[in-house]
Amino acid sequence: MKRSTVSERALVLAPRGRDAALASAMLAEAHLETTVCPSLSHLVAELDRGAALVIVTEEAIATSNLSVLSEWLGGQEEWSDLPFILLTSRGGGLERNPAAARHLEVLGNVTFLERPFHPTTLISIVRSAVRARRRQYDARARLVALQDSEARYRTLFENIEVGFCIIDMIFDDAGRPVDYRFIEANPAFEQQAGFQPAGRRVREVVPDHEQHWFDFYGKIATTGVPGRLEEGSATLNRWWDVHAFRIGNPASRRVAVLFNDITARRNAELRLQDMNETLEEQVAARSAERDRLWNLSQDMLARADYSGMMSAVSPAWNWVLGWSTEELLSRGYATFMHPDDEKPTLTAIEAMSHTGQPTRFENRIATRDGDWKWIEWTVAPEPDGANFIAVGRDLSLAKAREAELETAQEALRQSQKMEAMGSLTGGVAHDFNNLLTPIVGSLDLLNRKGLGSERERRLIDGALQSAERARTLVQRLLAFARRQPLQTIAVDVPQLVDGMLDLIGSTLGPTIALQLQAASDLPLAKADANQLEMALLNLAVNARDAMPDGGTLTIKVTRESVREPRRGLSRGHYVRISVSDTGVGMDEQTRARAVEPFFSTKGIGKGTGLGLSMVHGLAAQLGGALTIDSEVGKGTAVALWLRVGHDLPEAEQRSAQPVERRDAQGMVLLVDDEDLVRMSTAHMLSDFGYDVVEAASGETALQMVRDGLVPDLLVTDHLMAGMTGAQLVTTLNGLQPGLPALIVSGYAEAEGIDPAVPRITKPFRSSELAEALLDVLK
Repeated sequence: MKRSTVSERALVLAPRGRDAALASAMLAEAHLETTVCPSLSHLVAELDRGAALVIVTEEAIATSNLSVLSEWLGGQEEWSDLPFILLTSRGGGLERNPAAARHLEVLGNVTFLERPFHPTTLISIVRSAVRARRRQYDARARLVALQDSEARYRTLFENIEVGFCIIDMIFDDAGRPVDYRFIEANPAFEQQAGFQPAGRRVREVVPDHEQHWFDFYGKIATTGVPGRLEEGSATLNRWWDVHAFRIGNPASRRVAVLFNDITARRNAELRLQDMNETLEEQVAARSAERDRLWNLSQDMLARADYSGMMSAVSPAWNWVLGWSTEELLSRGYATFMHPDDEKPTLTAIEAMSHTGQPTRFENRIATRDGDWKWIEWTVAPEPDGANFIAVGRDLSLAKAREAELETAQEALRQSQKMEAMGSLTGGVAHDFNNLLTPIVGSLDLLNRKGLGSERERRLIDGALQSAERARTLVQRLLAFARRQPLQTIAVDVPQLVDGMLDLIGSTLGPTIALQLQAASDLPLAKADANQLEMALLNLAVNARDAMPDGGTLTIKVTRESVREPRRGLSRGHYVRISVSDTGVGMDEQTRARAVEPFFSTKGIGKGTGLGLSMVHGLAAQLGGALTIDSEVGKGTAVALWLRVGHDLPEAEQRSAQPVERRDAQGMVLLVDDEDLVRMSTAHMLSDFGYDVVEAASGETALQMVRDGLVPDLLVTDHLMAGMTGAQLVTTLNGLQPGLPALIVSGYAEAEGIDPAVPRITKPFRSSELAEALLDVLK
C-alpha cells in the first residue's frame, strides 16, 4: 500500500439517512475536518490520501464485501492502527450484537457509539482518536529516524577500515570469563581475521586462545568500564590495538570491540628494541662493533641529554641534513626543529624522562641548505636517567610518495569527472546533429536554387549562417567529448602556426604583440590539421580576452620527452605547443574548472565556455594532453602536447572548390530512421540526379533488396533502432557484392564501422555530400 499521509481529517461512511450530514456538522462546529465518502470503494481511495480516523455506520458495512478494506488495513505500516468509530443502533454493542464481533475482527481498532448520541460524546471520541493517531504519526517519525540512524550505522559499519565486532561474553559457574560468541562483525574484521565469525564461539576457531583476552573483555562486560589494550596472541602470532566497551543491557554482558592489526608496527618496534638492547650490551663488551654500526647506519643516531644538548651524533646526520658534527654539538637540538614541531617534540621527550619508556614521534629538522626534512624518531632513555639515545629515519621519500599518490588520486577523480561530462556532452551533440541535418540541408538547397526575392534570399543566408554556427558549436561539444571525426596525419606544426599568424594577429588586435618561437628540426606531430588550427585560434581568443589592456601572446613550439607519467601524459616523445599570455591569470579554483564545458569567466553573451573544453578533448583524442599553468596577475600558459607522428601520412592537398553534381545517374537506397533527416537527404540526392528509394529502418531496406530492389548506391544512417548502418552494409554486401555504400552518422563514432567504408558526419551541405559520394564511387 501507499505510505500513509499525515492527516487529521475524519472520513465518514454513512450512505443512508442523515448520519453523515449530522456527524459532519457536529465535527465542523468543533473545527474538525471531515470528508464524506459515498461508498466503501471511495473510502478506501480516500484512505490512501491520509486520514486520522473513520466514522462508519453499522448498516454501511453490514452487507458489504469488506475484502478491499480488510486488505488496506492489513497493509498498514507497522506503526499505523487506524481508529474506527462504528455507529450502531441502540443495543448494538459488542456484548449484545454478535455481528459486531465480525466488524471488530475486520476493523481492528474500533470504538462503538450507539445512536442517538450527543454531539459532545461524538466530539470527545473523535478528539481522542485524533490524539491517538497523532501518537501513531509521532511513532512513525521516530521509526523513520531510527531507520535512518540504522542506515548510517550500517554504512559506517560496512566501510570503516578498522575491525569491529560485537561479542557476548560467556562465564563459567564460578563467574570466570571462559569464552565469547561473535554476534556480528564488519568486513574489515573478516578481512583481518580471515574467517566469518558471526554466530561462532572463539574457542571453536582458536581453541588455545589466551586467557588474558577473556579476562580483559570479561572485566569490561561486568564493570562497564571501557578498556584500551595493545596486546598480542602467541597462538595467532598477531598483535592488535584494541578498544572495547560494554553496550546494551548490562545483564546481557555484551561488548563492542574496535581493533587494528598492529603486527607489522609491533614487530618493527620489537626489532628496534632488540637493536637498542644489543647496542647497549655492545657498549661495554664490543665497542668496535658499536662504532661500526654507528658510523655506517643510514639512520641518524644521537646521544643527548634532557637539557637540550647532544653529546654524540652519527655520520648519517651529515649525509641526511648536511650539518657538521661541530655544528650539531655546539647548538641545542631544539634550534634545528621546525617552530611548529618544537613544543610537541620537547613535550614527548620530557614525558619519556618521567616514564622511562621509549617513545616515537615525527618532526621536521632543518637542513644545512635551508630546507626541512621529515624525520621519524625512536627515542629511548639511558639507564643513568640523564641521557637518551635517538634514532632518526629520513621520511622525505615516503612523504613525497604520499603526496604523489594524493596527486594521482586527485587526477583520477578529475579524469573520471571529465569522462562522465564528456559522455553526457557527446550524447547531446549527437541529438543536435540529427536536428541540424535537415535544417542545414534544406537551407542549403534553397540557397543553391536561388529561390525567392532578394530579401528572402538574405533571410535564407542568415538562417544558414546561424545553422553553421550551431554546427561549429556541436563540433566543439564533440571535441570535448572526444567523439569528433579526426583526419589524423603527420603535421608540421611550425609551418601550420606560421600560416595562421596573420589570422591570429588580426584576432588579437593592435594592442597585443604576437611572438612565435619554434625550435629547429622539430619532428612532425600526430594531429588533425583543421582541428589543430581551430584549437590554436580558441587559445588565442582566450588569451586576448585575458589581456583587455594589451600585452604579449607567445606561441612556443618545442620537442619534449616524458620519461615518467605526469599530468595526464604517458611516456613518449611529444611536440609541445605553448600559448602564453601576460594577462590577468587564473586562481586555483578557476584553473581547476577551466576545461569544464560551458564554464566561463566572461560576461553573459561573450563566450560559450567551450574553447578550452574543445582543446582538452582534442588533445585527449589524439593521445596527448592539455596542461594549464597560471598565476593571478602574471598570466597563463596553456600547453597542447601532441605525440610525435613519424609513421603517419602527411597532409594531402585537396581542392577547396565545392563539388557540384547534377548529372548523377542510378538508384540510391536511402536509409534513416529520422524522417526529417531522410527527407532533406533525399532532396539533395534527387537534386544530384539520382532516383531515391527511402527506407525508415535497416530491416525495411534489407527486405526491399530481398524483394528484388537492386540499388546502385547505399546511403545509410549508422545508429538506428534495431539493425545499425554498419550491419546493413555488411548484410547487403552478402546479397549484392560490391554495392557502394556511404554511412552517415551524427555521433562521429567509428565503433562497429569497417574503416574501409566511407563516412560522412551530420550535419552536411549538399556539396559535402556530393564530395563524399565521389569518394564512394571512385
